Amino acid sequence: MSWLCLLALASGLKADVTSSIDAIVRENYLKNVEVGVKIVRLGDTPAASVTVYDRHGDVPFTPASNLKLATTSAALDTLGADFQFRTLLVQKGTTLALVGDGDPTLGDAELLKKVGWKSTTLFEKWAEALATRGLTKATGVSYDDGIFDAEFQHKNWPADQIHKRYVAGVSGLNFNANCLDFYLEPKGAGAVVGYRVDPPISGIPINNTCVQGSKNAVWLSRARDSSDIELKGQIPSANGEPISVTVNDPSNFAAMAFAEAFGRSGVAIEGPIVRDTTIRASIKDWTLLAVHETPIEQVLTRANKDSMNVYAESLFKRTGAKVSGEPGSWKNGIVAVGKYLESIGVPASQFSLDDGCGLSRKNNISPSALVTILQHQYFGKNRDLFVRTLAVAGVDGTLENRFDGTPLRERVFAKSGFIDGVSTLSGFAKGKNDQWYAFSILFNGIPKQSNSIAKKLQERIVLAIDAGS
Repeated sequence: MSWLCLLALASGLKADVTSSIDAIVRENYLKNVEVGVKIVRLGDTPAASVTVYDRHGDVPFTPASNLKLATTSAALDTLGADFQFRTLLVQKGTTLALVGDGDPTLGDAELLKKVGWKSTTLFEKWAEALATRGLTKATGVSYDDGIFDAEFQHKNWPADQIHKRYVAGVSGLNFNANCLDFYLEPKGAGAVVGYRVDPPISGIPINNTCVQGSKNAVWLSRARDSSDIELKGQIPSANGEPISVTVNDPSNFAAMAFAEAFGRSGVAIEGPIVRDTTIRASIKDWTLLAVHETPIEQVLTRANKDSMNVYAESLFKRTGAKVSGEPGSWKNGIVAVGKYLESIGVPASQFSLDDGCGLSRKNNISPSALVTILQHQYFGKNRDLFVRTLAVAGVDGTLENRFDGTPLRERVFAKSGFIDGVSTLSGFAKGKNDQWYAFSILFNGIPKQSNSIAKKLQERIVLAIDAGS
């Protein structure tokens, strides 16, 4: 009997499964691709778990969004399953103030429409409640976003994509995923289109040269460190789904949305909008008017299922703030998450962190490290919660259209990842015999415009696990 068969039998996998995975990673498409695969069969205890496949498992790879597994796991264990982001509305004299806690859900129109709310519904409800109590005007709005630092955009994110939704900045006071959404209203062939924006803010400079034409070719952009937005190109008809562009200063954007929503709802804001990072520290001197709380599970779910980068970065910086006692930053987030990984058994040689979402190409982590994170959560007290945050094959999130026509629908719970040249998939698979596996499949250096092929090969590897279970 060959050593390969002995290894397969010892691990509990059929020999043909091991050889099937070997055959997949030797396919021509992956000839010049760096491939890392680690698969562990999860036992009744951590000690009873067995590695069933390992190819370059200890080698760090660029993980793309699979890095979110490290961020969300660290945030869950550090902040706690009961943690809630708390955004405060306070008053001193005739000044109203927002105190942010890094909550990325605030005004998230895509999320809120599921419960019948608009991006500004919370602010409108607050204003209406205050108006009924006799507050009809304020002389100004202050905001404290000092729970995080003021570095909104990561220096190693792609500079030419800074306007795109998935490259939105992060701050201590976020709103609508820190994007302005456009709904275009054609006025006739060749005519410049009208538009409405969500949130409905009037104070952002917009240069509109977009016309009604035969092509769907709208371009929304802004330069780095600029608040000015360019709307150009053409569109044949009104768009049902929003076209988004990131904003330059997320915290000020949130305060602007707040002030204008209050004005529309009966509370006039007559003074300026001012950043004041001393409010949190002196909160006892302010009158608390309202609190908005968001459970951490909601944030973890949006980060993992939907792969929302701004959500992952909010968790990353909030973890850094918790551990350091300083405003959350990429620097103290790196330290906090790094120490967490080492505390659960990941060697320092198997990872190098640069952000929390995986958008930076300076992130590196091994398949073994990602599997260690998954094992830690599987055997931990928050297993059910953590698994609920992952996308489910054929059902939701980034795996809604994955594993089509396979028996693994609803039996894979995982995080996908993609940036140019990188395609990844890590998570859990529940075998047909109810045996659970943790796996990580990382491809670096895939050919351009070929992620669909990479994804199918990843799915075949997971199918091979299931075939041998």
